[in-house]
Amino acid sequence: MATGELTRLQRITYRVWLTVGLVLLGAALLWVLARPLAVVVPPLLVALIIVYLLNPIVSGLNRIKIPRLIGTLVALALFIGALFGLGAAVGPPLTEQVGTFADELPELGQQLTDNANEWLAGVGIDVGVDAIDPAAAAEEAQEFLADPESRGALFQLLGGLSGLATGVVTLGLAIVVGPFIAAYLLWDLPRVRRWVQGLLPPSHRAEVNKVGRQLSEVVGGYIRGQLIVAAYVGIATSIGLAIVGLPFWLVLGVVAGVTNLVPLVGPFIAGALGVGIALLTDGVGLALVVVAVMTIVQQGDNQIVSPLVMGRTVRLHPLVVLLALLVAGTLYGIFGLIVAVPIVAAANVLAGHFWRTRVPWARGEAASRSAGSDDATPDDATPDDAAPDDAPPGEWSTPAEAPAGPSPGEAAPIEHGAPGGTDAGEVPARPPVTRTRSTPPQ
Repeated sequence: MATGELTRLQRITYRVWLTVGLVLLGAALLWVLARPLAVVVPPLLVALIIVYLLNPIVSGLNRIKIPRLIGTLVALALFIGALFGLGAAVGPPLTEQVGTFADELPELGQQLTDNANEWLAGVGIDVGVDAIDPAAAAEEAQEFLADPESRGALFQLLGGLSGLATGVVTLGLAIVVGPFIAAYLLWDLPRVRRWVQGLLPPSHRAEVNKVGRQLSEVVGGYIRGQLIVAAYVGIATSIGLAIVGLPFWLVLGVVAGVTNLVPLVGPFIAGALGVGIALLTDGVGLALVVVAVMTIVQQGDNQIVSPLVMGRTVRLHPLVVLLALLVAGTLYGIFGLIVAVPIVAAANVLAGHFWRTRVPWARGEAASRSAGSDDATPDDATPDDAAPDDAPPGEWSTPAEAPAGPSPGEAAPIEHGAPGGTDAGEVPARPPVTRTRSTPPQ
């Protein structure tokens, strides 16, 4: 191995540690800014999701000479109409099933207790779970509250409920404010683009724009793909559970679609809930059928839908995804579970760009690769196809600047194929030669 070159294992190791370092640095920064940004970030994220979904519609209308303001109003009207249509179609049966589930919950709990007692008695264990005596329960509650540690646990539980209520309020605020921010961005995107471009030094615009397009491809593709996959999982699960006759099939379908937004973990949540309801209402036979339905739906997602919709958008190893979910879920709860993967994918893009352009031996290896591969393209090269003004954030690019003219007193270079020159492939004409006759001295 030549001096300065690294093995594939070493390159992967350095790349992984660089990505982990960026993620930890970003997590620490978010932890410090968690309180100030707790109210600002959720509406911005909702707005960016709407922009990534609707900007293709607005841009398409703008290309046929429809102003962006009208295109934005049309796109938002279609978006809101689709949401209301979905609510009108799914809302009534979903509300009915949720009400029925709430009414039958005590009966289901009692049935669960009876089934557990019966199963434990079958294996020779008598737990002695009898009816609850109200007087004894009140006395035990007083003893529980008299214990300082028990009161501390109760206050901790109440604090958790308060945090849950705060999260619900923040989510509601994001849903209300986010569309207004998205409407402004969709309408005024060209002006925002020019303002951002003005903040960049001219020498770094091409590099920043290329990285921005890569980030947009990863994050935007992940957002659009996850929403499509979640819709498939919710619809397919609802249809499958309705066919096998499981109660509350629509509720479970909605839960499956929503929890599928959390990679790796979400499918197990919906599956466990479906199997539990099947065990309580019918028995082991229906539970096995539910497992089969959930497995078929997930295999359809993993083998057909996700590869077709998302391809290899994020390009992350499953172990990296799992670690990111653990860290983000511990720090930020459900919100962290949802945004962990796109944030780590963006950090991976930044780490890869830093590796290819700032690490000396990595730059040498990249230059030695095949010139025809995409990875061998220098990151500081100006792209040939500049993105239009209406591209979403991250897809902006600066058109190549016109070459500067010759300095005063300097001859302009002759370029073949330029206007006024020769066509490609032709031999340029030889300039005329002026012959002078020298006169001998008298």
